[in-house]
Amino acid sequence: MSDTIASLNRPITSACDLQSVVRTMKALAASSIGQYEKSVSALGDYTHTVELGPGACFQGEGEKRPTPGLSPPTEADTLSAVVFGSDQGLVRQFNDIIADFAIETLAALPGRPQVWAVGERVHARRWTRD
Repeated sequence: MSDTIASLNRPITSACDLQSVVRTMKALAASSIGQYEKSVSALGDYTHTVELGPGACFQGEGEKRPTPGLSPPTEADTLSAVVFGSDQGLVRQFNDIIADFAIETLAALPGRPQVWAVGERVHARRWTRD
């Protein structure tokens, strides 16, 4: 009978230890919630700033710009393009595909291309026609 009590005592002790670990993990998660809430708030502000950025970059200071699509560009016109890539590693193929597509598309259009590359990896590409 003492064998049975001893054999039951070990799983009970293990369960108590596990309960202690779970309690500690719950307390750690609860204390981290404030930090995550601040991160979410900061991401909202960041998103708002990113959404306003292109408008600020392309806004002319009192100059009248032609409406896109009304007249086809000529060879002398500048053709502007914004190409979005990634700053992250391990996505080289994504950045290469985006850049190759942009280069091919711009090469097929008349005008002198002006590329605004967003993302460090895609920015490092050569953007001139060969």
